[in-house]
Amino acid sequence: MKRNIVLFAPIALLLIAFVNLNARTSARIIHYLDQKSAGSPTYFVAASQAQTQTHTQTQTQTQTQTQTQTESQSQSQPQTLYIGFPVEVKWKYRTNSPIIAQPQTDSTTVYVATKGGYIHRVKQEDGTGVWKFNLGDGVEDAFLLNNGVLYVGTQRGFLFAFRSDNGKQIWAQRLPEESFLTFPAINGNYVYFVGVHGTIVCLNAEDGNFIWKFKVNADCLTAPFVQNGLVFAGCNDRNFYALDAKAGFVKWKYIAGAEVAGSPIANNEYVFFGSDDGYFYCLWINNGKEKWRFKSRGSIRATPMFYYNERRRKTEDILVASFDNFLYDLKIGDGFRYWLTGTTARVSTRMHFDRALIFMTPFGPNVFGFDPHDGERVGNFGASSRVRSSPNTANDLLFVGLNDGRLLCLKRQLPAAPQEEQTQTAITSAVQPQSQSQTSEETQTAPEVDQAHTPEVQTQTQTHSQSQTQTKG
Repeated sequence: MKRNIVLFAPIALLLIAFVNLNARTSARIIHYLDQKSAGSPTYFVAASQAQTQTHTQTQTQTQTQTQTQTESQSQSQPQTLYIGFPVEVKWKYRTNSPIIAQPQTDSTTVYVATKGGYIHRVKQEDGTGVWKFNLGDGVEDAFLLNNGVLYVGTQRGFLFAFRSDNGKQIWAQRLPEESFLTFPAINGNYVYFVGVHGTIVCLNAEDGNFIWKFKVNADCLTAPFVQNGLVFAGCNDRNFYALDAKAGFVKWKYIAGAEVAGSPIANNEYVFFGSDDGYFYCLWINNGKEKWRFKSRGSIRATPMFYYNERRRKTEDILVASFDNFLYDLKIGDGFRYWLTGTTARVSTRMHFDRALIFMTPFGPNVFGFDPHDGERVGNFGASSRVRSSPNTANDLLFVGLNDGRLLCLKRQLPAAPQEEQTQTAITSAVQPQSQSQTSEETQTAPEVDQAHTPEVQTQTQTHSQSQTQTKG
């Protein structure tokens, strides 16, 4: 027995080593094939045509039903459905991995970049794919569409520019020691990226050549923002930097109370950002002096948003979300809190404003809509998976990316028919069968009624004729 065990043990070890070697070899082969397939966009022509035919048939049926409904409700006037709540799923598009980057939109299509390293172009109308491109490296939030060009940063330091219409690569660069995970910024002919390991870069947007690089001795987790010839970024050394946009040297910097992980925004007078110390800072843009600060009860890592009040035709408010699960409306001039509302979970994504609503995706599966005038939450959509991306809208459609790799296109639900019309329709449908039954009953009993009343009618007629004759006489 012991001899058998001694003989079997080396055989088992050899089998384990063989399986492990095959697994590593298979993984290397798959990685090699992925790398070989990177660099050429794949077009979905056949699938698109098939889906188009199906969509055409469905559309024809839908048009027929719509015409029938229109004929039956000829007096009602159609209303344009602006994006708002309640919303429902118009279509879903599946990718191979989580969608963290905000979907980018133009007039007809939506673009998504996945953590698995693919870029997809999808039709807004029906969710069919137009093309996809394999980058060979993962993308988080470093994804921007501007003037028909997609700018992309990856986890292993690649920087790309692609034509949005056909997915053809325009240029590529790489900083091997960096990882670009945050939303880039573009200003004129320059595009800016902030690397996680402290490298802030400026590139020529047309050919990808580096204009300048600035290195911070700390990690940087914010997106850049460009205003008044300055590039703003915050880092974990507690410094908030203002760099010259053309040359990359420090114009001024501000030391916050903790790591600066909240991405900035700015106008012509002030620049705003949040910090892990719970403060939201407002600085003078020309010299970095503090104007005011507002204290929340949690870290501030979300990107703030200006709110333009159309009623007053002024931008007087700035909105910021904190890890204390509240959204704050602050007055730009003095930091006074106008209102606050609960977000149910921490927010680290960007907000998006469309029509009259603020769209937000807190941590979890929800998409919220808030009224910017008073902070009231007017709607909520719950997805089947965690929402990873910031929301975006186009053509009254709402787009969000999920952790399970699906892109959701949401539209506003059709409003229910007015109660009066429903009541009239119910009454009409109830009256019509009764009328038909009454008519059939009258048709069946009519001869009996006529026979019973005919002599009486004739007698009345004769009496009336006799009376007329006597009168004339």
